[in-house]
Amino acid sequence: MKTEAETRPVEDHYILSRGFAANIRLNLQHYLWKDEVGYLLHPSIPLHVEGLSVADIGVGTGIWLVELSRVLRPSARLYGLDVSHAQCPPTEVMPSNIFLRIHDCLSEPPSDLIEQFDVIHLQCFNSVVPDNDPVPVVHKLMKMLKPGGYISWSEFDFTSWKTTATASGTDYNDEANTLLEYNATLGHTRPKPNFMAHNWTARLPLTFETLGMREIVVDRHPFSREIATYLLDTFMVAGQEISANVLDAIGGGQGDVARGLIEAVGRNRRNIELGLDRLTVIGRKPVA
Repeated sequence: MKTEAETRPVEDHYILSRGFAANIRLNLQHYLWKDEVGYLLHPSIPLHVEGLSVADIGVGTGIWLVELSRVLRPSARLYGLDVSHAQCPPTEVMPSNIFLRIHDCLSEPPSDLIEQFDVIHLQCFNSVVPDNDPVPVVHKLMKMLKPGGYISWSEFDFTSWKTTATASGTDYNDEANTLLEYNATLGHTRPKPNFMAHNWTARLPLTFETLGMREIVVDRHPFSREIATYLLDTFMVAGQEISANVLDAIGGGQGDVARGLIEAVGRNRRNIELGLDRLTVIGRKPVA
């Protein structure tokens, strides 16, 4: 495979940030997710085989690959594919079997990535999938998968999002829901598609089946009440990133509106109870 230095940079349409605060947000989300589900990759995927080749799409900070390298055999080769590796640690300090590669999963894979991976993992692509249609993304990922290989796709299912007042809450308003819709529609400037309030995540099992994946496994669980509170914090940080990166550029005070909602959620944080499901869908590419 090509090294990052040999690959031309690709255009970055990421609406969130890549700074220190964003790194902390991503790493906290990673640990909260892992704490709840109890695995890095679903147990239905065989991992303890020689020479396993794994790709993490949208590698982010690289924390998932670093943790996975600790539980796989030394012969495993792990690849972090993303449009930027700015959030990863220096290559020199990462495990020697992790390799970073610039690649946009929304584009056609180059020839040297065709049928290269036993497992492809991606997570939290709600704001990345164009037009709320994961079909083109899955189709491209399947090209990169070896026959018999697995795709594992995990998402926050925002169709299950629900906020309610706590039993002791005396000052609860709907700012969290208003902010969710405001960010998802980018200040109501793009009411459709709404990248958070759409149900494409819930339809992922059907999408996998339609595209020919087999042995489909669906793992859906609500986050526990105490963990969901910490997730709410990470969503507020993401809201700040969107307000600065996108809404301020739109103009008309859109970023200020979002930040006002975030401040209101912060004031009422202990009066809000969040309900949210985590969804992981696994599919296997037919051998023939």
